[in-house]
Amino acid sequence: MAKKSRRILIIDDEASIRDGCSQILERAGHEVESTGDAEYGLKLAMSDRFDVILLDIRLPKIEGIEILRILKKEQMVQARIIVITGYGSIPLAVEAMRLGAVNFLTKPFGAAELRGALNECFAEAADESSEDSLGMLIGSSDYMRELKETIRRVSKTDSSVLITGESGTGKELVARTIHNLSRRSGMPFVAVDCSSLVPNLMESELFGHVKGAFSGAYESRQGRFQVAHRGTLFLDEISNISLDIQAKLLRVVQEQEVPRVGSSKPEKVDVRLITATNRDLRAEVESGRFREDLFYRISVVPMHIRPLREHRTDIMDIARHYLEIYRERHGAKVRRFSIEAIQSLNSYSWPGNVRELKNTVERLCVLCDHEEVTLSDIMYYGQDPRGKAPVVDPFSGRMRLVDVERDHIEKALRHFNFHMNKTAQFLGIDRKTLRLKIRTYGIKTPGNNEKEE
Repeated sequence: MAKKSRRILIIDDEASIRDGCSQILERAGHEVESTGDAEYGLKLAMSDRFDVILLDIRLPKIEGIEILRILKKEQMVQARIIVITGYGSIPLAVEAMRLGAVNFLTKPFGAAELRGALNECFAEAADESSEDSLGMLIGSSDYMRELKETIRRVSKTDSSVLITGESGTGKELVARTIHNLSRRSGMPFVAVDCSSLVPNLMESELFGHVKGAFSGAYESRQGRFQVAHRGTLFLDEISNISLDIQAKLLRVVQEQEVPRVGSSKPEKVDVRLITATNRDLRAEVESGRFREDLFYRISVVPMHIRPLREHRTDIMDIARHYLEIYRERHGAKVRRFSIEAIQSLNSYSWPGNVRELKNTVERLCVLCDHEEVTLSDIMYYGQDPRGKAPVVDPFSGRMRLVDVERDHIEKALRHFNFHMNKTAQFLGIDRKTLRLKIRTYGIKTPGNNEKEE
């Protein structure tokens, strides 16, 4: 596997240390900046564009230990910091580690010691990145554990991946996770929704064009393949591309060459291709709508993402995860789900999968004005009246549709301040039917205060 280039900053007032470290690091393929000025070094470090900072403890004007305190205060930078110290300053190095440095080097040190400290630093960063990326895949079911393990294995290769699954299952999230765990993680991840591309401009969007290639091409432009060079290109809903573009795409996958529109000379690209679709591509092949040779090229590693209803034990983990996110984002009062709300969420079929659950939780955080999400909140705020989550009686285990309808009508009336027209329109019924249900269920209304307009 190719080594990843890192951006490294050296802050040390000894020119010999700066020059020696720079030569070693640059020969290893890293990008290096260095300075002996502590104030300028602090300014460079605070730009937060470095992966690693080599920081001398003893510096004029500002001590290195003070620079470390400033950088680590409220996590101002993401760089991992290795401190450089003289033999007599070991106690300061220990203090630096306590403040957040990941390692220290004692002067004088050789190339092997420098490389060793950096390799340890990179290994720790990779482990943290792996856990952070996989941590976005919420759930502890056997299925989710298997999915994460598959992603770990797939990310180590450059093979083309075809991700299948219903809309809302998180296919793009899986693709991004594969990229983030791969050797290409420092390079671009370019996502393209093929269903949103204008058909007659799709070729130009994917492969780029040269100036004058067609009417309106006033300047040359890179396509998504060129933008993703050395990184990963994710083509979502790939079944939407035409047979003509499929033929060109096949050549790109085979030759790693991109034919710009209007140019006779193809350009070399180094791109890992991940595709996704919510359709049955084999059926598309059999019907003649998708090329068989392209299908086999893009599905070297097939991955199927199960719908949420097939791993229900993850529903509440996902719901609670997004509850924390949206509660913080919207300053919501809501803190927890009631037992009945949990039963309702777990028993709903979630046709929109994780995306629908995520949106439902966000609506609850926006609209719920109390700490505990109840059954009424989910029924009223979360779902369309014609396709609601089932409500389960916690004692009998039976669904009580009468109670569901009564509660829903009552909540709708209160929401629209007992405006009959607005409530009936929202419920999808006429005013006469609404009044009949109000009488049948014995719903109390303000009487003469009922409003028609």
